[in-house]
Amino acid sequence: MVNFDGVVHRPSNNVPTGYGLKKFLTPGLIPYGYSTQSQQDWVMLRYAEVLLSFAEAENELSGPTQEVLEALNAIRLRAKLDPLAAGLTKEAMRAAIRKERRLELAFEGLRYFDLKRWRIAEEVLNNVKDGILTYRFEERFYHWPLPQTEIDKSQGVLEQNPDY
Repeated sequence: MVNFDGVVHRPSNNVPTGYGLKKFLTPGLIPYGYSTQSQQDWVMLRYAEVLLSFAEAENELSGPTQEVLEALNAIRLRAKLDPLAAGLTKEAMRAAIRKERRLELAFEGLRYFDLKRWRIAEEVLNNVKDGILTYRFEERFYHWPLPQTEIDKSQGVLEQNPDY
C-alpha cells in the first residue's frame, strides 16, 4: 500500500521496505496495471539538468558568475531550499554544483558519468563501504576501448587506448 498525495494505491510490484520513489510519477496515472506497463511519460531530459550543466560549464569557463548563481538558485527555489549566497570562489561553486547534481538528479542514472567526467570515480566509488556491491574502479576505466574496425579503417591514424 502506498499513500500518494492522500490517495492509497496498491502497486502490483512489491515494495519490501515500504519506501519507493515518487519522482517522475503523475498521481492521476496510477494504478499502473502491470509493473512493467505504465501511462507515465518517460523523462528524457529535465530542465534542472540543463541548468546544472550550464552552471557547471559556465563556472569552469568564467568562474562563479551571476548567471551560474541564478541557475543554481532557480533549482533550489523550486525545491523550496534556501538560495546560495553570492561570493563563492570557483572551487566552492564547483563543490556546490556537484552536490546539487548529486541531490537533484538522484536515481536518474547520471551519477556514474558525472564521477567519470570529473575524474573522481576512483576516489568516490572505491571508498563506498556501506553498499551491496564492492567497486573496483581503475584509471583505465576512464577510457573506452576503440573498436578494432575503426582502428583498421583509419589506416594507422588511430591507436588503441592504453590497457585495452
